[in-house]
Amino acid sequence: MSKRFSTLDTTRLLFDHPRILFRLIERMDRREQRYVLESDLVAEVMEYSRNLGRADRDRVRLALNTDNLFRSGLVIDIVKADGERRLVFQEALLNLMRACNASLYQELTDARLRGHLVTLRDVRDRLELSTFSESDPDFTELRDDLNERVSQLIGLLRQNVIRMQSISTQLADMSGDASRVPDRFPEFRQNLFEQIVTLYERHIKPTLVFLNPDTRLADGSNLFETLEAMVAQLESHGDHELADQLFRSSLSLNALYKPIQAVAREVEHFLRKTRRGMVQYNAMEHFYAQLRELKGETETLSMRRKWLEGGEFARGTGFLLGLRAQARPKHYAFGSSTSYYQLMFSELALRLSDLRRQNEIPVLQEVEGSARQTHVDLQRIRQLYDWLETLRLRPTGDLVRELHGRLDGFMPGYRFPDLLAALNRLLNHPPEGFRVATTNRFRTLELTEGEQEVPEQFVYRKRRLESETEIDDD
Repeated sequence: MSKRFSTLDTTRLLFDHPRILFRLIERMDRREQRYVLESDLVAEVMEYSRNLGRADRDRVRLALNTDNLFRSGLVIDIVKADGERRLVFQEALLNLMRACNASLYQELTDARLRGHLVTLRDVRDRLELSTFSESDPDFTELRDDLNERVSQLIGLLRQNVIRMQSISTQLADMSGDASRVPDRFPEFRQNLFEQIVTLYERHIKPTLVFLNPDTRLADGSNLFETLEAMVAQLESHGDHELADQLFRSSLSLNALYKPIQAVAREVEHFLRKTRRGMVQYNAMEHFYAQLRELKGETETLSMRRKWLEGGEFARGTGFLLGLRAQARPKHYAFGSSTSYYQLMFSELALRLSDLRRQNEIPVLQEVEGSARQTHVDLQRIRQLYDWLETLRLRPTGDLVRELHGRLDGFMPGYRFPDLLAALNRLLNHPPEGFRVATTNRFRTLELTEGEQEVPEQFVYRKRRLESETEIDDD
């Protein structure tokens, strides 16, 4: 008696060594067949198990031979035709293997989509003749059938979206010859165009039409009109729970239109690429695929593999060499506290107030010449003081920088002597309800005017403008 494996053990071995069935499914899809040739299965198992240890090699070969697969129920039928044996695998097993590998998802064709639509129309017609009674087994079976078909359709379309979103890898494979045979680029481009047009016409466009609520079909209602009709029937008979569930399903289906539309735009954009653009596209996809493999190594049951092992990738590509020697780019980050936003909105309010009062800014008389650094015209100071009397201020940790920001750009011919005059005024006559506190910390301001190459610097002692109310509370 030969060694046998149970269905559970055989399935476990298939998932422990998934590459065997992955390759068989890929070959089956490429040939557009619904079966696997026994000769292909034997060749794939022998090729894969050659590098395994003796115990694992014997286990894989025994579990994946035709007799054991048939007895365990994973192969549901064996057809003899044209002198060869064709193995028909469980559809559930194939779908589960496809779910583990996005590249094996099947694109939905126009025929498959129309088949789902015809089925939903049939359910709608049967629903019109139903009793809508929970005690009627025909209605309960019809309701379960409706839920199953809608869920199955959503699942297939989501898989199709995932498959289409990985189309960039497929486009890179199609255009791989562009970087190797530049002399035959016109011929290559024509062949590539035909392949992509076939992909677009047979898979992407039918899905877009199927998910478009404005589509008009000659043979009847479209998908969303069919679902809306069933929702109306259920609501009219008081089955609001099932109607709401079906309505949410229609929303989920409608949301799948945009990602597929984005894929269609990517295909159209790719067709307009030149040879150089295709080479760059392929290079990016090549290295992106390497990073995806590194990421896949972290998605195992091992809790220790949480980070990408990218050292070899960095050394091999040279993209990151010398990166640590470069200064980290400066960024402006918004705070998350309430006080931060209050401070920011307060600053914006004050700046807007200055803009509204721009007509009130005095036309100050400019003083030119070398004496400008030591002497400021008395009339200019008086006008500046008058403007400071109406200036709105708030508590700040650096009064000098605050005044500099308010005066720079508003005062014609603004220079640091104007800042000193304004600061002196506020030190002697602080705004009502405020006091000025002087610290022992020093700061530096820079000001560049006109064609001046070296900015003028002003070193000052930091001063705080504090509210007397807060000081009293403390």
